[in-house]
Amino acid sequence: MSKWRSFINISLVDFSARLSYNVARTPLLPLFALYLGAPLSLIGIIVGASTVTGIFLKAPSGALSDYIGRKRMLLFGALLFAVMPFSYYFVALAWILIIIRIIHGMATSIYGPVANAVVANIAGKEKGKYLSIFSLIKIGTNALGGVIGGWLLYSLAKGQDYTISDFHNAYLICGILGMIALLVAFFVLPKIEPSTERRGIKDSFGKTLDGLRDTGRNLKILMTSSMESLQNMTMGAAMAFLPILAVKEYGLSVLQAGILWSVAMGVSVACKPVMGYLSDRMKRWKLVSLGMFICAISFVGFTLTSDFYLLTVVAIFFGFAEAIVTTSTIAYVAEVASAKRLGASLGVFGTIADTGQALGPIIVGILLAYISYFSSFMVVSLCIILLTVLYAAMQIKGEKEVVN
Repeated sequence: MSKWRSFINISLVDFSARLSYNVARTPLLPLFALYLGAPLSLIGIIVGASTVTGIFLKAPSGALSDYIGRKRMLLFGALLFAVMPFSYYFVALAWILIIIRIIHGMATSIYGPVANAVVANIAGKEKGKYLSIFSLIKIGTNALGGVIGGWLLYSLAKGQDYTISDFHNAYLICGILGMIALLVAFFVLPKIEPSTERRGIKDSFGKTLDGLRDTGRNLKILMTSSMESLQNMTMGAAMAFLPILAVKEYGLSVLQAGILWSVAMGVSVACKPVMGYLSDRMKRWKLVSLGMFICAISFVGFTLTSDFYLLTVVAIFFGFAEAIVTTSTIAYVAEVASAKRLGASLGVFGTIADTGQALGPIIVGILLAYISYFSSFMVVSLCIILLTVLYAAMQIKGEKEVVN
């Protein structure tokens, strides 16, 4: 099978699996939890629960695939993508969603790093090209998931107030999408040669700890990883609370709430190639700083207007900021990391990024229990601005020291 055909096949599996996962997430999940009576603090935990698994499972999942084979790990991940959406059908208590989200999140934690390894094997010397194209699937399905999920709930409720059966039926459809992904995986996954590297889970954790120690000694890596984490914090918080803000506070339809999220993610997809091009030709830390400022302003901007069209403009800037930051941070870390610890440093970078996305909805959910949406979002935005100023100052100081 040709390299391109193998890549298309793994991409089809990835697209169908992630589409099911993202349709189940935003705006369905936070609105479902709210319908079941969950307070905002609990909703934050529910939305963040799935990301927590990635912090702990991504490294050992990659190591395990060296022993039992990548195709088996991919099929196991696809099985979780297929089965877990059906479990939402039986939920009547909000706290049960935490358990379901943890298990559902295992699908991406197990599947994601192994799929990237497969693409890297297929790509050969063209890893950058193939992995960058492959990464667009993740955020592309995130964009589609918002509008499809909102449309599903809106259609099932016939534009009226939704009921618990509307949520259950929406998750049944997510399960059907997941089953399609599993069938696609069985028939089109490329033949994957077993890895010649035999690396155990213990060794994988050892490498991660080594990388963490190196990262802790390299302030540039630590601060740049923190920028990505903060940006992901706003993504996680918006994923959890933008649908609730739009529907419950502003009186918009669930379809409009889904469109807002899809606009943000769609803009990010469209801008990433251009921002990647600029990132290679400018000082990356300047782009990171610019993106973080836009992120902070647009994040709090969601609380400043209830007009759908103005919110759409805010979503455009929010997605633009995501594209600027994420295309520059990982490339910058790769540049300043030592060649010996490149893999470990990038692994730690990913862990820090996942930590931010997991903590975002939890922190904002706790804040919302005591203060308003505006105040909660403003606290996060001010923290981002402050830390971005420190980050830029550190970079400027470092450049002056090099000159002197």
